[in-house]
Amino acid sequence: MVKKPRGIRRDRHCHSCRAQGIRCDLNRPQCHACVQGQRTCSYPPRVLWVREKKNTASASSSSSSPGVSTGAGASVLTAQKQDNESVGGTPKHSVGLYSFVDLLDDCYRYIQDSQRVFPEEAIQLVARTLEFARSRIHGAKQGGMADAFSLSSIQRQMAVLMGLEQVVESAHPLALFGIATFAIFEVCSGPFGRWHCHLHGARSLLDLHCHNRVCLESLGRKISGLVDVLGYMLWFDVTGALVQGSPLIFDDWHRETLQTSFLDSVGCPLETFELFVHLAQSKCRNVDVVDLSWRAMEQTLQVQSSDWKSDQGLAAVVYRYTAVILTFSRMQTVSGTVRSSQVLSSIVDRVCDAVVQMNPQSKFYVHLASPVYLTGMHARTKAQCAVVRSYWRNCRLGDFPRYPDGQEQCERIWRDNRVIR
Repeated sequence: MVKKPRGIRRDRHCHSCRAQGIRCDLNRPQCHACVQGQRTCSYPPRVLWVREKKNTASASSSSSSPGVSTGAGASVLTAQKQDNESVGGTPKHSVGLYSFVDLLDDCYRYIQDSQRVFPEEAIQLVARTLEFARSRIHGAKQGGMADAFSLSSIQRQMAVLMGLEQVVESAHPLALFGIATFAIFEVCSGPFGRWHCHLHGARSLLDLHCHNRVCLESLGRKISGLVDVLGYMLWFDVTGALVQGSPLIFDDWHRETLQTSFLDSVGCPLETFELFVHLAQSKCRNVDVVDLSWRAMEQTLQVQSSDWKSDQGLAAVVYRYTAVILTFSRMQTVSGTVRSSQVLSSIVDRVCDAVVQMNPQSKFYVHLASPVYLTGMHARTKAQCAVVRSYWRNCRLGDFPRYPDGQEQCERIWRDNRVIR
């Protein structure tokens, strides 16, 4: 006789039921409680990208030993201020879901027209991935988030997964395009901040081909668009690590290939991104409180009055002040002293002011999810909470609904902090 699980199995619950603290019936793809409550039902992903093998002869070899990341991230991208087209980058692309699909389309055209010989299964994977991405976007416009759970959408997703498994088994680097596609849809439509499994898969696959920046740049020259696709995953790695408080998946030498044009497209200043990397890395080592103080002051002084006059400038304000908030929070954790809550609340107010002033239709708006979330964790007034709620609502009401449970996660923290009841 097989015993059935009793009580609340939180490890198997969908994230919505876990957040609500109710028992989940574990029905997939949507549980009954979420259907009745008209909530987005999301289960933890269970995708195995790369299996451990002793024989990796099919992978490209490198005479260089694996690089060890020891830098503090203070100048990890300094070398990227020059043009990156020489390593296969395509800075003409802006950053976003639609631009990512354009990137897939360019890749598909490239491998069709290229004189290089690509495996047929790899070519078919890119074609199916492109079809899947387009159908998800079209379906979301027609039926909202529910389309992701429709039978046709699930069938297309399974077809891509089966093709992806085959290409991953052969360790072909084109599989990165498939992995990145699932990652970007997980970021947009999945549990907020929990997109690390796809990034681990991408890192494992890259490790079979590249052990240093030189190898990675060489691979980027062979496969057009690879560096751009990696840029998305590097961005998701840093923002996800800050949201979840988890270690970074990629190393500094991976981030050295991130184009400054990518950061410009999301509105994040280079030095602010470097501080984000430093904060994520400092979780795993001793922190110099004095150094953090100088870094926070530098970010504050970088904010100019002209930044409040454009959407890109407002995005920079949001990123900079969020970095200051995180820095103060880390200093408080390390020193064990309580900083002035009034000062921190004032900085949260400035982030809220910038978010309110920005046009929700701006290309920078949807990229602010992580800083808005991180700022929302430090909200202490109902007015601040209202701004964060408004942001999540605008993202859900966009042409492609994004971040379905971002607000739920913030509301839970606010209740725990007694900001709201």
